[in-house]
Amino acid sequence: MQNKKHWYDGKVYGVFIDPFIRDSRKCISSLIENGSTVVDIGFGTGSLVFFLSNKCESILGIEISKKMVDYANSIKEKNNFRNVRFIHSSAEDLSKITKEKFDYAIFSLSLHEMDTTSRQNSLQEVKKIANKVIIYDYLEKYNLDAIFVEFFAGINHFKNYRSFIKNG
Repeated sequence: MQNKKHWYDGKVYGVFIDPFIRDSRKCISSLIENGSTVVDIGFGTGSLVFFLSNKCESILGIEISKKMVDYANSIKEKNNFRNVRFIHSSAEDLSKITKEKFDYAIFSLSLHEMDTTSRQNSLQEVKKIANKVIIYDYLEKYNLDAIFVEFFAGINHFKNYRSFIKNG
């Protein structure tokens, strides 16, 4: 199993990044019907998963960073979220790790982190397990704030971000 490691994984992301993307959670939530089943690919700290937990029947989070999975599980246990599960895995293995079918699959600020091949494979995999796909990611080519954040996330991360902006 592949394990992606970033210097900002876990609490650092939760403190410095999550507060700035709070509005994205509201936007995504507005697209999801009550009682739905959801898979969140690249869930990070789990903030979106926890935000949706009162609205959804069940939510499965898939994350390639073990540190993020551990961080989200610690929040889950402290707050007793019962309809939430987290799995350390790649989105490219979705149909191998679950036979469940979901109403929605969500990619929230995760596709731009993947290289082109992983991005394409992940999208193909999600089509096998979800009825609808919600993608929330960058659109603008010259957003200086995003460029700054993505650059400091690391060289490979920045390279994948640039590829995503260029190619979608």
